[in-house]
Amino acid sequence: MWQLKDFDSETFINRYWQKQPCVLRGALVNHGDRFESPISPEELAGLACEEDVHCRLVIEKDGASPWQLSYGPFEEQDFLNLPETHYSLLVSECEKWFPELTDLLDQFRFIPDWRIDDLMISYAPAEGSVGPHVDEYDVFLLQALGSRRWQFCETPARQPQLIPGLELAILQEFEPDQDIVLDPGDLLYLPPGYAHHGIALDRCLTYSIGFRAPTATSVLESFALQTEHDGPGLKRYADADLELDRHHAEITDAEIERLRSLATELLQQPEAVWRDAIGKMLSESSVAAPLDDDQPVYVSDLLSCAWLRHPETRMFYHQAEQSITLYYNGRSRELPQGPEILEHLQQLCDNREWSTELINACIKIEPMETLLIELASHQAILPINE
Repeated sequence: MWQLKDFDSETFINRYWQKQPCVLRGALVNHGDRFESPISPEELAGLACEEDVHCRLVIEKDGASPWQLSYGPFEEQDFLNLPETHYSLLVSECEKWFPELTDLLDQFRFIPDWRIDDLMISYAPAEGSVGPHVDEYDVFLLQALGSRRWQFCETPARQPQLIPGLELAILQEFEPDQDIVLDPGDLLYLPPGYAHHGIALDRCLTYSIGFRAPTATSVLESFALQTEHDGPGLKRYADADLELDRHHAEITDAEIERLRSLATELLQQPEAVWRDAIGKMLSESSVAAPLDDDQPVYVSDLLSCAWLRHPETRMFYHQAEQSITLYYNGRSRELPQGPEILEHLQQLCDNREWSTELINACIKIEPMETLLIELASHQAILPINE
């Protein structure tokens, strides 16, 4: 049973979140008053040999080149050929492959679900590291096995310079303000932009809980796709006052202004367009199964067993005055506003396993029944008996 021990989320948000680093000693426990990693280094290495797993090996010394970077999937021989020290194995999205880790992520639900990105686990022997670097997102670093020395700065980096010629973004200069050692159960929180460097003191595992921070570009891309998807009627370029006194190969300032105005006018779309664009962007996932007309889902199928949210399903909702829109895996379903529907939606979002009792309660409401059939048809949820 995971537990954030003696943790005050309000104090943390007000004092530290996106403001300054924070060290939390003995913050996480899962066996009474102690912490034990449910994942071993050997299990992590085995996962890194599987297809569709995002993983990397970083060898600082004794590789083909300094700071050698290679991507998985790996083979057993790759690990047998590693040096004894100065390397790191990093495996992303581990919560998708180890279900018990989803309960660990639940401990951070004082931050909105859509902000949580993934749980990466890194293994390193003594002296293993990925070099001093800066992340562009918030991160909690949980020591899970062994000890790791962390050096970090107390102020954000200003225009950090990177070592040229490397695939890894390693800082040329690093002058830390703090130097600490984390043991199992200890947490280090770092806001975006704070330089840090972790070095394994012995055989160790570190869990990294990262958070999503969309850029303005990604928001605009999603918005553009949504407006295009909404159908015809988009305004096109027009130049009734076309200039004649110009060379035929020139792009004039007036033409640039017309095009800029065309784009800025597009941004004045109704709130509903922005809502759907953002909701679909935040819920995007690789779960995108098309409807299969040959195997429709019936209410009897829903009631035949308990159901499980697909490990990669992202599910969020937005409330308007007359409706509630559920966004899942880049799709949306609008439901009528009402306390009973809201309560059931929150239960569906809260829980990864949906009991037969919850399914039965939902299908008594017609819009919820339609929603569950749609979710099952798109394989956003899976029957547990499979």
